[in-house]
Amino acid sequence: MDNQKTVILEAGAGLIAANDRTGVAKKKMAFTAAAHADPQVRVSAVDGSMRVNGKSYRGVVEIRRKASGLFLVVNELDIEEYLRGVIAAEVPPDWEFEALKAQAVASRTYALYQKKAAGKRPYHILATVNGQVYDGRRGEHSNTLRAVRETAGMVLLYRGAVIPAFYHSSCGGHTENASELWGIDAPYLRGVDCDCQTISKYGTWEKRISISRIEQSLDDHGYAIKDIQDMEINGITPAGRVRLVAIRHRKGVTDIPAETLRAAAGYSVLPSSFFELGLEDNEVVFSGRGMGHGVGLCQWGAQERAGRGFDYRSILGWYYPGTTLARMEEL
Repeated sequence: MDNQKTVILEAGAGLIAANDRTGVAKKKMAFTAAAHADPQVRVSAVDGSMRVNGKSYRGVVEIRRKASGLFLVVNELDIEEYLRGVIAAEVPPDWEFEALKAQAVASRTYALYQKKAAGKRPYHILATVNGQVYDGRRGEHSNTLRAVRETAGMVLLYRGAVIPAFYHSSCGGHTENASELWGIDAPYLRGVDCDCQTISKYGTWEKRISISRIEQSLDDHGYAIKDIQDMEINGITPAGRVRLVAIRHRKGVTDIPAETLRAAAGYSVLPSSFFELGLEDNEVVFSGRGMGHGVGLCQWGAQERAGRGFDYRSILGWYYPGTTLARMEEL
Protein backbone atom coordinates (compact mmCIF):
# COMPACT_ATOMS: atom_id res chain seq x y z
CA MET A 1 0.00 0.00 0.00
CA ASP A 2 1.33 3.45 -0.86
CA ASN A 3 0.45 7.00 0.13
CA GLN A 4 -1.67 5.97 3.11
CA LYS A 5 -2.79 8.77 5.43
CA THR A 6 -3.52 6.37 8.27
CA VAL A 7 -2.47 2.77 8.91
CA ILE A 8 -4.34 0.69 11.49
CA LEU A 9 -2.86 -2.65 12.54
CA GLU A 10 -4.87 -5.16 14.59
CA ALA A 11 -4.27 -8.68 15.88
CA GLY A 12 -6.24 -10.60 18.49
CA ALA A 13 -3.10 -12.36 19.75
CA GLY A 14 -1.16 -9.09 19.91
CA LEU A 15 1.30 -7.01 17.90
CA ILE A 16 4.95 -6.29 18.67
CA ALA A 17 6.97 -3.45 17.12
CA ALA A 18 10.64 -4.28 16.54
CA ASN A 19 11.78 -1.01 18.16
CA ASP A 20 9.58 -1.45 21.25
CA ARG A 21 11.93 -2.49 24.06
CA THR A 22 9.07 -3.17 26.48
CA GLY A 23 8.14 -6.34 24.60
CA VAL A 24 4.49 -5.77 25.48
CA ALA A 25 2.09 -6.95 22.79
CA LYS A 26 -0.70 -4.59 21.76
CA LYS A 27 -3.91 -5.60 20.07
CA LYS A 28 -4.06 -2.41 18.00
CA MET A 29 -1.59 0.12 16.63
CA ALA A 30 -2.53 3.30 14.77
CA PHE A 31 -0.04 5.18 12.60
CA THR A 32 -0.78 8.74 11.49
CA ALA A 33 1.53 11.40 10.08
CA ALA A 34 0.96 13.64 13.07
CA ALA A 35 1.45 11.00 15.75
CA HIS A 36 4.50 9.09 14.49
CA ALA A 37 7.94 10.53 13.88
CA ASP A 38 9.72 7.20 13.37
CA PRO A 39 10.70 6.95 9.69
CA GLN A 40 10.39 3.15 9.71
CA VAL A 41 8.61 0.65 11.96
CA ARG A 42 8.47 -3.14 11.61
CA VAL A 43 5.57 -4.92 13.28
CA SER A 44 4.95 -8.63 13.71
CA ALA A 45 1.95 -10.48 15.15
CA VAL A 46 2.28 -12.99 17.96
CA ASP A 47 0.40 -15.61 15.94
CA GLY A 48 1.83 -14.55 12.55
CA SER A 49 -1.31 -12.88 11.19
CA MET A 50 -2.62 -9.31 11.43
CA ARG A 51 -5.16 -6.98 9.85
CA VAL A 52 -3.90 -3.93 7.98
CA ASN A 53 -6.65 -1.35 7.49
CA GLY A 54 -9.13 -4.18 7.98
CA LYS A 55 -7.54 -6.71 5.63
CA SER A 56 -5.75 -9.83 6.92
CA TYR A 57 -2.12 -10.63 6.07
CA ARG A 58 0.56 -13.07 7.11
CA GLY A 59 4.15 -12.12 7.89
CA VAL A 60 5.72 -8.85 9.00
CA VAL A 61 4.43 -5.40 8.10
CA GLU A 62 6.92 -2.60 7.56
CA ILE A 63 5.62 0.97 7.68
CA ARG A 64 7.75 3.73 6.16
CA ARG A 65 6.89 7.39 6.63
CA LYS A 66 7.58 9.35 3.44
CA ALA A 67 8.72 12.97 3.15
CA SER A 68 5.09 13.86 2.32
CA GLY A 69 3.97 12.49 5.69
CA LEU A 70 2.08 9.66 4.01
CA PHE A 71 2.97 6.01 4.52
CA LEU A 72 4.35 3.22 2.35
CA VAL A 73 3.26 -0.15 3.79
CA VAL A 74 5.18 -3.29 2.84
CA ASN A 75 4.21 -6.87 3.69
CA GLU A 76 7.32 -9.02 4.15
CA LEU A 77 6.85 -12.78 4.08
CA ASP A 78 8.17 -16.03 2.69
CA ILE A 79 7.51 -16.48 -1.03
CA GLU A 80 5.43 -19.63 -0.47
CA GLU A 81 3.20 -17.80 2.03
CA TYR A 82 2.97 -14.89 -0.40
CA LEU A 83 1.77 -17.21 -3.18
CA ARG A 84 -1.06 -18.43 -0.97
CA GLY A 85 -2.65 -15.00 -1.43
CA VAL A 86 -1.88 -14.69 -5.17
CA ILE A 87 -3.19 -17.67 -7.14
CA ALA A 88 -6.91 -17.33 -6.39
CA ALA A 89 -6.62 -13.57 -6.96
CA GLU A 90 -5.27 -14.26 -10.45
CA VAL A 91 -7.47 -17.18 -11.59
CA PRO A 92 -10.70 -18.76 -10.33
CA PRO A 93 -9.91 -21.30 -7.58
CA ASP A 94 -12.34 -23.86 -9.06
CA TRP A 95 -10.37 -24.13 -12.32
CA GLU A 96 -8.69 -27.34 -13.46
CA PHE A 97 -6.04 -28.29 -10.92
CA GLU A 98 -3.22 -28.56 -13.49
CA ALA A 99 -3.99 -25.01 -14.61
CA LEU A 100 -3.75 -23.84 -10.98
CA LYS A 101 -0.38 -25.56 -10.65
CA ALA A 102 0.86 -23.92 -13.85
CA GLN A 103 -0.23 -20.55 -12.47
CA ALA A 104 1.55 -21.24 -9.17
CA VAL A 105 4.85 -21.93 -10.95
CA ALA A 106 4.47 -18.91 -13.23
CA SER A 107 3.63 -16.62 -10.30
CA ARG A 108 6.51 -17.93 -8.18
CA THR A 109 8.92 -17.48 -11.08
CA TYR A 110 7.66 -13.97 -11.81
CA ALA A 111 7.93 -12.97 -8.15
CA LEU A 112 11.47 -14.30 -7.83
CA TYR A 113 12.50 -12.53 -11.04
CA GLN A 114 11.04 -9.26 -9.72
CA LYS A 115 12.89 -9.74 -6.44
CA LYS A 116 16.19 -10.11 -8.28
CA ALA A 117 15.43 -7.02 -10.38
CA ALA A 118 14.20 -4.84 -7.49
CA GLY A 119 17.52 -3.13 -6.83
CA LYS A 120 17.30 -0.65 -3.95
CA ARG A 121 13.51 -0.45 -3.89
CA PRO A 122 12.04 -0.94 -0.40
CA TYR A 123 9.85 -3.74 -1.80
CA HIS A 124 10.25 -6.50 -4.38
CA ILE A 125 6.89 -6.52 -6.17
CA LEU A 126 3.64 -4.58 -6.29
CA ALA A 127 0.44 -6.23 -5.05
CA THR A 128 -1.64 -5.04 -8.03
CA VAL A 129 -2.00 -5.84 -11.73
CA ASN A 130 1.18 -3.78 -12.21
CA GLY A 131 3.00 -6.61 -10.41
CA GLN A 132 0.67 -9.49 -9.70
CA VAL A 133 -2.51 -9.38 -7.68
CA TYR A 134 -1.93 -10.30 -4.02
CA ASP A 135 -4.97 -10.47 -1.74
CA GLY A 136 -3.43 -11.55 1.56
CA ARG A 137 -5.28 -14.16 3.61
CA ARG A 138 -8.55 -13.23 1.91
CA GLY A 139 -7.14 -14.72 -1.28
CA GLU A 140 -6.49 -18.16 0.21
CA HIS A 141 -8.57 -21.10 -1.04
CA SER A 142 -8.09 -24.82 -0.50
CA ASN A 143 -7.51 -25.69 -4.18
CA THR A 144 -4.94 -22.95 -4.74
CA LEU A 145 -3.20 -23.68 -1.42
CA ARG A 146 -2.81 -27.27 -2.61
CA ALA A 147 -1.45 -26.07 -5.98
CA VAL A 148 1.17 -23.95 -4.21
CA ARG A 149 2.05 -26.83 -1.89
CA GLU A 150 2.40 -29.43 -4.66
CA THR A 151 4.68 -27.16 -6.71
CA ALA A 152 6.62 -25.82 -3.71
CA GLY A 153 9.83 -24.06 -4.74
CA MET A 154 9.46 -24.83 -8.45
CA VAL A 155 10.45 -22.10 -10.92
CA LEU A 156 11.11 -21.76 -14.65
CA LEU A 157 14.67 -21.35 -15.91
CA TYR A 158 16.27 -20.66 -19.25
CA ARG A 159 19.96 -21.54 -19.46
CA GLY A 160 20.08 -21.64 -15.68
CA ALA A 161 18.52 -18.23 -15.05
CA VAL A 162 15.06 -17.39 -13.70
CA ILE A 163 12.87 -15.98 -16.47
CA PRO A 164 10.43 -13.04 -16.42
CA ALA A 165 7.40 -15.33 -16.54
CA PHE A 166 4.85 -12.88 -17.91
CA TYR A 167 1.27 -14.05 -18.11
CA HIS A 168 -2.12 -12.65 -19.01
CA SER A 169 -5.79 -13.55 -18.96
CA SER A 170 -6.75 -14.43 -22.55
CA CYS A 171 -4.66 -14.06 -25.70
CA GLY A 172 -7.44 -14.16 -28.27
CA GLY A 173 -6.02 -17.14 -30.16
CA HIS A 174 -2.27 -16.49 -30.36
CA THR A 175 0.15 -15.21 -27.72
CA GLU A 176 2.43 -12.27 -28.50
CA ASN A 177 6.19 -11.88 -28.93
CA ALA A 178 7.60 -9.95 -25.97
CA SER A 179 9.82 -8.10 -28.44
CA GLU A 180 6.72 -6.40 -29.85
CA LEU A 181 5.81 -4.82 -26.52
CA TRP A 182 8.96 -4.48 -24.47
CA GLY A 183 11.89 -5.21 -26.78
CA ILE A 184 12.61 -8.51 -25.01
CA ASP A 185 13.76 -10.93 -27.72
CA ALA A 186 13.69 -14.15 -25.72
CA PRO A 187 12.91 -17.54 -27.32
CA TYR A 188 10.71 -18.49 -24.35
CA LEU A 189 8.56 -15.36 -24.80
CA ARG A 190 7.62 -15.79 -28.44
CA GLY A 191 4.06 -16.22 -29.61
CA VAL A 192 2.37 -19.62 -29.86
CA ASP A 193 -1.02 -20.82 -31.03
CA CYS A 194 -3.66 -21.07 -28.31
CA ASP A 195 -7.20 -22.45 -28.12
CA CYS A 196 -8.39 -20.14 -25.35
CA GLN A 197 -11.08 -18.76 -27.67
CA THR A 198 -13.09 -21.96 -27.31
CA ILE A 199 -13.77 -21.28 -23.61
CA SER A 200 -12.65 -17.75 -22.71
CA LYS A 201 -15.25 -15.32 -21.43
CA TYR A 202 -13.17 -12.66 -23.20
CA GLY A 203 -13.56 -14.42 -26.56
CA THR A 204 -15.01 -11.33 -28.26
CA TRP A 205 -16.03 -7.94 -26.97
CA GLU A 206 -17.13 -4.48 -28.07
CA LYS A 207 -16.29 -1.27 -26.26
CA ARG A 208 -17.58 2.21 -27.00
CA ILE A 209 -15.55 5.14 -25.70
CA SER A 210 -16.45 8.77 -26.24
CA ILE A 211 -13.97 10.85 -28.22
CA SER A 212 -13.87 13.42 -25.42
CA ARG A 213 -12.89 10.73 -22.91
CA ILE A 214 -10.09 9.48 -25.17
CA GLU A 215 -8.81 13.05 -25.59
CA GLN A 216 -8.81 13.59 -21.84
CA SER A 217 -7.18 10.22 -21.12
CA LEU A 218 -4.42 10.84 -23.65
CA ASP A 219 -3.88 14.34 -22.27
CA ASP A 220 -3.40 12.79 -18.82
CA HIS A 221 -0.66 10.63 -20.38
CA GLY A 222 1.17 13.54 -22.01
CA TYR A 223 -0.44 13.64 -25.47
CA ALA A 224 -1.93 17.05 -26.27
CA ILE A 225 -4.51 15.82 -28.77
CA LYS A 226 -7.65 17.88 -29.32
CA ASP A 227 -10.53 17.69 -31.80
CA ILE A 228 -10.02 14.09 -32.94
CA GLN A 229 -11.28 13.77 -36.50
CA ASP A 230 -10.38 10.17 -37.29
CA MET A 231 -8.57 7.13 -35.91
CA GLU A 232 -7.19 4.17 -37.82
CA ILE A 233 -4.88 1.22 -37.24
CA ASN A 234 -1.31 1.84 -38.38
CA GLY A 235 0.56 -1.43 -37.97
CA ILE A 236 -0.21 -4.98 -36.87
CA THR A 237 2.02 -7.47 -35.03
CA PRO A 238 2.61 -10.98 -36.46
CA ALA A 239 0.06 -12.28 -33.93
CA GLY A 240 -2.57 -9.83 -35.15
CA ARG A 241 -2.50 -7.20 -32.41
CA VAL A 242 -2.44 -3.50 -33.10
CA ARG A 243 0.98 -1.84 -32.91
CA LEU A 244 0.01 1.77 -33.50
CA VAL A 245 -3.17 3.81 -33.79
CA ALA A 246 -2.94 6.87 -36.05
CA ILE A 247 -5.03 9.71 -34.64
CA ARG A 248 -5.88 12.60 -36.95
CA HIS A 249 -6.63 15.79 -35.04
CA ARG A 250 -6.53 19.54 -35.56
CA LYS A 251 -2.72 19.74 -35.36
CA GLY A 252 -1.99 16.80 -37.65
CA VAL A 253 -1.57 13.04 -37.17
CA THR A 254 -0.11 11.38 -34.07
CA ASP A 255 0.78 7.69 -33.82
CA ILE A 256 -0.04 6.23 -30.41
CA PRO A 257 1.19 2.75 -29.38
CA ALA A 258 -1.86 0.56 -28.84
CA GLU A 259 -0.67 -0.44 -25.36
CA THR A 260 -0.34 3.24 -24.45
CA LEU A 261 -3.89 3.79 -25.63
CA ARG A 262 -4.99 0.86 -23.44
CA ALA A 263 -3.19 2.27 -20.42
CA ALA A 264 -4.73 5.69 -20.99
CA ALA A 265 -8.26 4.37 -21.47
CA GLY A 266 -7.91 1.85 -18.65
CA TYR A 267 -7.07 -1.82 -19.00
CA SER A 268 -10.58 -2.87 -17.99
CA VAL A 269 -12.09 -0.37 -20.45
CA LEU A 270 -9.95 -1.57 -23.38
CA PRO A 271 -9.19 -5.22 -22.55
CA SER A 272 -6.53 -5.89 -25.20
CA SER A 273 -4.83 -4.48 -28.29
CA PHE A 274 -6.36 -7.27 -30.40
CA PHE A 275 -9.05 -5.06 -31.95
CA GLU A 276 -10.52 -3.26 -34.92
CA LEU A 277 -11.89 0.25 -34.55
CA GLY A 278 -14.20 2.77 -36.15
CA LEU A 279 -15.83 6.13 -35.37
CA GLU A 280 -19.58 6.42 -34.93
CA ASP A 281 -20.96 9.86 -34.08
CA ASN A 282 -18.95 11.01 -31.05
CA GLU A 283 -17.69 7.57 -30.06
CA VAL A 284 -14.87 5.24 -30.99
CA VAL A 285 -16.09 1.65 -31.31
CA PHE A 286 -13.52 -1.05 -30.54
CA SER A 287 -14.35 -4.62 -31.57
CA GLY A 288 -11.82 -7.06 -30.18
CA ARG A 289 -10.93 -10.27 -28.44
CA GLY A 290 -8.80 -11.38 -25.55
CA MET A 291 -7.80 -9.74 -22.28
CA GLY A 292 -4.31 -8.54 -21.38
CA HIS A 293 -0.98 -7.94 -23.10
CA GLY A 294 -0.83 -11.43 -24.64
CA VAL A 295 2.76 -12.33 -23.65
CA GLY A 296 3.68 -15.64 -22.00
CA LEU A 297 1.18 -17.90 -20.27
CA CYS A 298 -2.43 -17.45 -21.37
CA GLN A 299 -4.51 -18.27 -18.30
CA TRP A 300 -7.63 -19.24 -20.23
CA GLY A 301 -5.43 -21.21 -22.60
CA ALA A 302 -3.90 -23.05 -19.65
CA GLN A 303 -7.39 -23.88 -18.44
CA GLU A 304 -8.37 -25.16 -21.88
CA ARG A 305 -5.26 -27.33 -22.17
CA ALA A 306 -5.73 -28.69 -18.64
CA GLY A 307 -9.29 -29.61 -19.56
CA ARG A 308 -7.89 -31.70 -22.41
CA GLY A 309 -5.63 -33.64 -20.06
CA PHE A 310 -2.32 -31.75 -20.28
CA ASP A 311 -0.41 -31.52 -17.00
CA TYR A 312 1.16 -28.35 -15.66
CA ARG A 313 4.63 -29.21 -16.96
CA SER A 314 3.30 -29.57 -20.50
CA ILE A 315 1.27 -26.36 -20.18
CA LEU A 316 4.29 -24.38 -19.02
CA GLY A 317 6.45 -25.93 -21.74
CA TRP A 318 3.97 -24.82 -24.39
CA TYR A 319 3.74 -21.18 -23.31
CA TYR A 320 7.42 -20.81 -22.28
CA PRO A 321 9.19 -22.96 -24.92
CA GLY A 322 12.74 -24.04 -24.17
CA THR A 323 12.50 -23.50 -20.41
CA THR A 324 13.20 -26.06 -17.69
CA LEU A 325 11.74 -26.56 -14.24
CA ALA A 326 13.95 -26.45 -11.17
CA ARG A 327 13.62 -25.89 -7.44
CA MET A 328 14.68 -22.60 -5.93
CA GLU A 329 17.10 -24.29 -3.57
CA GLU A 330 18.99 -25.62 -6.59
CA LEU A 331 19.77 -22.12 -7.91
